[in-house]
Amino acid sequence: MFDKPISVTVTVLAALGAVAAAMLALRSRASSGDRGAVRTTAYDFGVVVQGQPVEHVFSFRNERGTPLAVDTVVTSYAAAAATALDSVVPAGADGRVRVSLSTKYMKGQVNAFAKVRFRDEGARPVWVQLRGRVVAPVEIAPRERVYFFTVKGEGPHQEVLVINHQDRPLALLGAASDNANFQVRTETLEAGQRYRLTLALDPATPPGRDSAIITVRTDSPEYRTLTILGRAFVDDIVSTSLSKIDFSQVSYDHLDMQGVGDKIVLVRKYRGTDFQVLKATTDVPCIDVEVVPQKRGESFLVNVSIVKRRAPHGDIRGTLRIETNDPAFRELTLPITGRIM
Repeated sequence: MFDKPISVTVTVLAALGAVAAAMLALRSRASSGDRGAVRTTAYDFGVVVQGQPVEHVFSFRNERGTPLAVDTVVTSYAAAAATALDSVVPAGADGRVRVSLSTKYMKGQVNAFAKVRFRDEGARPVWVQLRGRVVAPVEIAPRERVYFFTVKGEGPHQEVLVINHQDRPLALLGAASDNANFQVRTETLEAGQRYRLTLALDPATPPGRDSAIITVRTDSPEYRTLTILGRAFVDDIVSTSLSKIDFSQVSYDHLDMQGVGDKIVLVRKYRGTDFQVLKATTDVPCIDVEVVPQKRGESFLVNVSIVKRRAPHGDIRGTLRIETNDPAFRELTLPITGRIM
């Protein structure tokens, strides 16, 4: 599987911009210029295993009435090499560019560009693109990190696959987590080739951030252990979008500008039906607070604003207090900090 280099020759009338803006610019010029405008194209090499070389030969048409002499060919990747196979392209003929890619140290999506410059300053350069995906010989898909964004009491889970691209079969010998809040189990989908790992977060995980390292042991001499990083962001049943109100440094002269002295806090009850924010107050004299319903029975917005006419120069210190009708979260408090310059 994936045991041969890819080498394909395609004749095109086109070049490809390095970015979307460049593509649009080329197309725009193609409709009105006279410097050999061309269409755009690229070659997708699909999926290859890390270490497998990739090579592709592009052809481009010289639509000018005079020959084109190639000056230089440059690439966007240090691991990519490009060579012009024709130093001079006669009028109306095709020129060729070979682009090769070393994938030894690559992993993930690849977009490699090559730019062919010509000695005639009036001739536009030709862009070609080599794109695809490089996977490790033992791949963890879709990624080697798992994130949980959840609420206390929920028990979310996510699945990742271990896919073997080696020539020999692969066996999983076990999987373990260094954090009891992150649980892992394995399942064989295709013996020697594909395995599923299910990662679950304990519903009792407390609010806040948590993390784990999941280690998977295999019988591969080259890949004895695989590592998956787990991250959890757990909210309480009633939560606020900000943990503190920090105005940082605010210019007094700019306090009239919209948004400069303003903060918005979302107060939400997970799956709430009759939740209410009854009141919000602060002990900072220069700050006004307003409560606005956001989603009926579930969430409210608390607008916190510095009032310029009451604002002193210097530090702001205080507390925002939010009262709710939830018996377990009667009052939420957020510190207020900042400095008016």
